[in-house]
Amino acid sequence: MSRFTGMRMISSLRNLMVGLNYLIVMFYSSVFLLATRFIVNHQKSNLFLSEIDHIPKNPVTIFFACLFLYAVLAALILSRSVSEISEKAANLTSIILEIILGFQIVYYLNMAYSGLFLMVFSDCLFHMRREKNTTSYSVLGILACLYFLSNYYVVSFFFPMADPAAYFNVFDHSLSSLLIMLKNLLEMINLLIFVAYLSLYINHQTKENENIAQELNMINQVNRELKNYAAITERMGENNERKRLAREIHDTLGHALTGIAAGVDATLIIIDKSPDLAKKQLHLVSQVVREGISDVRNSLNKLRPGALEQAGLKGALQKMITEFIGLSDDLQIDLNYEVENIDFEVAKEDALFRVVQESITNSIRHGAANHIQIHFTSLMKI
Repeated sequence: MSRFTGMRMISSLRNLMVGLNYLIVMFYSSVFLLATRFIVNHQKSNLFLSEIDHIPKNPVTIFFACLFLYAVLAALILSRSVSEISEKAANLTSIILEIILGFQIVYYLNMAYSGLFLMVFSDCLFHMRREKNTTSYSVLGILACLYFLSNYYVVSFFFPMADPAAYFNVFDHSLSSLLIMLKNLLEMINLLIFVAYLSLYINHQTKENENIAQELNMINQVNRELKNYAAITERMGENNERKRLAREIHDTLGHALTGIAAGVDATLIIIDKSPDLAKKQLHLVSQVVREGISDVRNSLNKLRPGALEQAGLKGALQKMITEFIGLSDDLQIDLNYEVENIDFEVAKEDALFRVVQESITNSIRHGAANHIQIHFTSLMKI
């Protein structure tokens, strides 16, 4: 069942409860009105008043008050079904208004019917499903208490009201039994619809939570892949930069050597004819050599990682491993370094560092590795 289908079924059950509760409220108010007319027409007022503890409300007032209040309550519920209220304060105000209207209707019916609070509970549960906080739990708790405590025998201790059962008893036994059976049937149907609504709602919320969990897992996986991709891209950029610098060294050294060769050839030609001019030419060649050496050193410094200069091979490897691990949550790299006493030449250190760096990059990029082991040892120990 899709999310849209589930929401539509939940909304349909809630609308069904609105229609059913309208029938129940009108049923009770009509029974009060018809029973009162029956009492007046059959002159049973004294008998009826002797069976109740308090003077009843005007049945006409009850009928039209319930009709008006329920129309407002139903309009509020159905309007919130069409367009949900996004602002929390306005949503809470509407819910409180529903509770007040529901309580007024139940009070007008002399606490004969509390199932109205099940409808209000369902609507509040639907509109507060995203607000899992103390306020939402408090509102739902209040509604549950109102449902169980809205009983004539409980409330009549505090507020004077007529016993609703007395209105059913004024008719003859067969009609009274029929009305009571119809009342119980309507209330049972309302309770069954509420249970179905609650079951469907819980099932829908469970599936929605599972979908959210799956989406979060997918997002986390994409984030990990993006981090790995970023790390690989960074390493590839470094490799491209090294290649660029290598070409720069090649071009610089080639230019310097070409200039030296040309200068030496010129010196060989003029050395016998003009020793002074040959010396000047050699000075120029010497200057070109020094500039070439300087350019090559600068390029080599760019190629050589700063960590190698500062912390040596082991420190540079540890720093590089830390950077790789920091770019991926599920990556583990173990370094076993057993060549503490060996002093590598600069070129060898550079070569070893680049080999390890490229190996880690390829392991992540092509092998999707999450656990890499690096072991440095001397052949003399094997």
